[in-house]
This record gives sequence, structure tokens and C-alpha cells, in this order.
Amino acid sequence: MLRPDRTDHARRNGARDPWATAPTSELGDQVLPRWFVLAAIAAVVAAVAVAVAAFVLAGRATLPVEARRPPPSATYTTAVGDVQAGASSATPYDAPCPTLDGVRLAGSEGDRAQLRRGLAALCNTPLPGDARADLRAFAEAGGTVRFATFEVTGVDSTATRGDDAPEILINTRFQRTDASWIAPLVVHDATLRRRDPATAEAALAARRAEAAVCDRLPGADTDSRACADAAAVTALDDPLAALRGAGFR
Repeated sequence: MLRPDRTDHARRNGARDPWATAPTSELGDQVLPRWFVLAAIAAVVAAVAVAVAAFVLAGRATLPVEARRPPPSATYTTAVGDVQAGASSATPYDAPCPTLDGVRLAGSEGDRAQLRRGLAALCNTPLPGDARADLRAFAEAGGTVRFATFEVTGVDSTATRGDDAPEILINTRFQRTDASWIAPLVVHDATLRRRDPATAEAALAARRAEAAVCDRLPGADTDSRACADAAAVTALDDPLAALRGAGFR
């Protein structure tokens, strides 16, 4: 440590005390700058998010492909455990094609914009006849599409059971993906909800419809895990037997 006379000499020669402007506590102790603390907190949050995502993806990868969409619960066509969905009122979707006329969207402005882009992709996609009819039935019932968080985080989407106020719920991770990845999920759930979702035949029909949309979306990046799963299930040697082994009837 410099003696007082040397400290004065250093100051006269332009030397600076690096802690001269550092923030201090009310007791006069030096503390870390606010920007440093905020940056450290952000780094910790990002690290936790990456760890959680890695855990979810790793857990999903250990499931056989036919089990990544479990059988239904009493409430939903695909059991997803506890569901957290927003309470915002649904608003009519200004559908660009008659097939979707009547569909409603719910969520924040950003959520609805993402859903609009995803659904619009269906209007430019040649749909199988049954899939088009199932979508039309969902739209005519005033069906709502919204994002939701699932307890079973690996499930991509699900739909409510029954004909009253039907809803298709999309996993919130699709808020930040290519919007076109939402289109096959909507077709999957519109197909499944018009059948007995507990049967292997219904589960396979929904996967086939989903895979068809993945293949036919024009100019879209369909390299999603959901599309890969649908293609893998439909390509199994005996998909019905595999789905029954996963808990379907």
C-alpha cells in the first residue's frame, strides 16, 4: 500500500484509484456494480433454462416414439397432467379460407399472431379429405386454439373432449418456433377429438393426418420433433400393435 506522500505523488502523475468510483453500501463498504449483479442473475437464469430443456428433451428421447403422446384422460384427448392456460377471452379468427371459418384464437396479441400464422399455413396445404372434414367440424363448433403449459412437458398439444366449446391447446414452446410447426398439431387434434381417442385406430389416424400435413406444407421448415415423431409412428411395421402396447385400446 502506498504511503500518503507516495499516494499524493501518484495522483499528481495521473494514476487512478480503480475503486474510487465503485458503488458503496450505506455503511461505506464497496459493493458490486448493479450491471454486474444483473448480468450474473441473467446468466444463472439462462443456465437453469438450458438445464431444464436438456432434461425435458432427454426424458422424451428415452420414450419409444409411440408413447410420446399418451392415451387420453377424462378431460383431454392426450393426457398432459395439470394444464395452465390463460383466461383471456377468445376472439374470432379472420380465416383466409372457408375450412377455418369459425375458429377462434385466445391469448396475448403476440400469441394470437403466432397462432394466426400457423393456422394460415393450412389454407395453402392440400389436406386429406378426412382431415379437412375434421378441421371444418372443429371450426363450425367455434373451436378455440390457444397456448398452454402442460405438466407432461414433452407432449406437443392436446384437445378438450366433448362437443361443447372445444379447445385445442398447443404447448407453449411453440410460441417461439417456426409458426408453421403449429399447423400439423392442429390437424392432429382436430382428427383425434372426432374419434374415440382411447383407441389405437384413432391415435394412428391422427398421426397419419399430422404426417400428411408435415409432408405437404408448402415451403415450410417441417423439421420439428412432432413431425419426426408422426413420420416414425406411421412407418412402424405394426403401428396399431405398438400403440396398443403404449396403452391405447
